[in-house]
Amino acid sequence: MDGTGGAPYQADVAVAGERIVEIAPALPGAASVVVAGDGLVLAPGFIDIHSHTDANIFQNPFAESKLLQGVTLDVIGNCGLGFFPVAGSRRGVLEEYLALHEFVFPEDGIVWNDMAGFADQLEKAGIGVNLAPLVGHGALRIAVMGMENRRPDRQELEEMKRLLGEMLSQGAWGMSTGLIYPPGSFSRTEELIELAVIIASQRALYASHIRGEGATLFAAIAEAIEIGAKSGAVIEVSHLKALGKANWGRGREALNRLEKARQDGIDIGADQYPYEATETTLSVLLPNWAHAGGTRETGKRLCDANLIPQLQEEIKTLIAERGDAATIMFTGIASGKIRFLSGKTLAEAAALWNLAPEEAVVRILHEDISTHAVFFSLAVADVEAIMESDAVAVGSDGLALDAAAADVKTHPRSYGTFPRVLEAGVRERSLLSLEKAVYKMTGLPARRLGLTDRGTIRTGYSADLVLFDPAKIASRATFENPHQYPEGIRMVIVNGKIAANDGKLTGRLAGRVLRKPKT
Repeated sequence: MDGTGGAPYQADVAVAGERIVEIAPALPGAASVVVAGDGLVLAPGFIDIHSHTDANIFQNPFAESKLLQGVTLDVIGNCGLGFFPVAGSRRGVLEEYLALHEFVFPEDGIVWNDMAGFADQLEKAGIGVNLAPLVGHGALRIAVMGMENRRPDRQELEEMKRLLGEMLSQGAWGMSTGLIYPPGSFSRTEELIELAVIIASQRALYASHIRGEGATLFAAIAEAIEIGAKSGAVIEVSHLKALGKANWGRGREALNRLEKARQDGIDIGADQYPYEATETTLSVLLPNWAHAGGTRETGKRLCDANLIPQLQEEIKTLIAERGDAATIMFTGIASGKIRFLSGKTLAEAAALWNLAPEEAVVRILHEDISTHAVFFSLAVADVEAIMESDAVAVGSDGLALDAAAADVKTHPRSYGTFPRVLEAGVRERSLLSLEKAVYKMTGLPARRLGLTDRGTIRTGYSADLVLFDPAKIASRATFENPHQYPEGIRMVIVNGKIAANDGKLTGRLAGRVLRKPKT
């Protein structure tokens, strides 16, 4: 299945060095390595268009949980979160911001200032998968104006545009926004349009965790469409969903809004992970104003007796928007004092302490502002409707994890996103054909990103390949036991090298940081 969405065909594929050199029904001659693929599917390596592997790639350079599910390329720097650009005077602010989102730093800390330095540092260390970095709008804003909750003045905006252009010239594939997370949530549409014009000029991607996925979902989609219309940029709506019971059943309506925009000439698409639960920092339950000034200022507000009643009232509203206290399960917790809560729900924590749920949230965030949680707030029908769409790529929103070293609960998407689509979406529920599913994991994200030599099996293309058993491929990761690798992935080839064989790593760090060619 060559990644185009066309009918499957039987052929031999020859690889020399890092490239596919010949494809034919039967290739004669000898090779140093011959892989028998009878009864299996050979596909392009899966492209995870929405990944947070940069959050812990320095800790897990092999990217085990990605590689072993067939991913050969991760698009990183999503949701406005990224390791560059870095302004010397605000390096500490960026580090606090990234730590809030569970980023793990190299031993020497952030020792680079830009995309080029970040890429060099990664390649020097060695990586198991290819990485295509985006510029994080949050990092960009921090470099220029810190965590201030205001509009940039003209000089600041021009500096953001200059820095963005510089990062794109160094090979970044676009820019991402995280408009529910400070400092992205402090931005206005006009700021984003001006930045998107720079992105459009380089034929790069604007990927957006939009400003709301619940009550404000359609206003947020409208903003993304407006940015595309006024800038000419390629727009990607990150992890498309209809969040909260009040929005259940509106997934197809969201798809229709995007389709109407495409008919109007706007290049807009989306990506999705195939689960009924989200995962993010628990601090999303804090109102926007509570984040101004960074994590230290937020910490002060969490223990300010004059502010706590207002905080709790707004937290209560935000809990209700996502579901209720019983549908929020804690995952990553750094503080040893409350790590026992990992795997427990907010309702259980509140009962344990004899507190209201909103009071428990304040207590937990005061102890550990970086606490993460899974929110069971999506409807199966919406997930399935979005999965069926030809315009929605597959993206995990997950990390690169090592099951042997994991010690806290997490979302199973980091281990099972791509096998789950092939298992549940294709084999069990017949929501889409196998060739269409493969296209949504390969050719579609490659086209959205602007890749010209990956995403399809074609002579001259990079040899990123995955061999899998369509009858046996399965995600074993669950919310109860997430740290499990999938079944049915027979081989993963990265840049012409066998990186995984029969569910085990070969020890080759065959990945590299891909740099977007200059237009």
